[in-house]
Amino acid sequence: MLGDALSFLTTIPVRGDVEVLRRNLWMFPYAAIVIGLVTAIPAIVYRYAGLDIRFLAVAFYVAIEGINHIDGLADFGDALFAPESRKMGALKDLNTGTGGVVTLAIYFILLFHILARAEFVEIVFSQVVAKYSMILIMFASKPSWEGMASYMMEFTSLRDVAAGAIPLIALSYFTGIKSVYALFFAFVAVFLLKRYSEAKFGGINGDVIGAANCITFVLSLITLEF
Repeated sequence: MLGDALSFLTTIPVRGDVEVLRRNLWMFPYAAIVIGLVTAIPAIVYRYAGLDIRFLAVAFYVAIEGINHIDGLADFGDALFAPESRKMGALKDLNTGTGGVVTLAIYFILLFHILARAEFVEIVFSQVVAKYSMILIMFASKPSWEGMASYMMEFTSLRDVAAGAIPLIALSYFTGIKSVYALFFAFVAVFLLKRYSEAKFGGINGDVIGAANCITFVLSLITLEF
């Protein structure tokens, strides 16, 4: 099941079965540990070798995680900045508009300044927070239309929420009291995304889920660093 999650969430060349994964979404945070361990490698080099590789750290993160979540953030950014009457169309539009470009610019600027200098465990924890946030928003909301999101959400249950929380609890021991604040801000972000998406789109789709991943990842990193 770990391979199924890694195949779906990353570019790591492992075989996976989406049918198995959607019945076991609780594996997302466990896969996030692997993702965090890999994406933290440039941060280790930055911290202990003294090399300024902040751009490489961001590029490495994108190379491992792929562009699906980032594309979701861009589409959500387009919808967020679009006029009221065009929000749904902007979310469905395959082209990236000005709102999406601005949103991505902010996201990458924040990652550029925070990712490489973050502690190893902070990156792993933030990845787990991001993937757990995806479970939360899928569990707490409803799909806006038929598609990949509705397909993945069909079997989302309290089991996913409970079992997926175990890595968060375990890693909180290593990140200390700041992990409480990071989780608080992440849960607030998920709640706001849920409320906004249900009000404007009638529910959530894959773009909103991807946006939740990106937003909570960078929020957690910022909270743990400061």
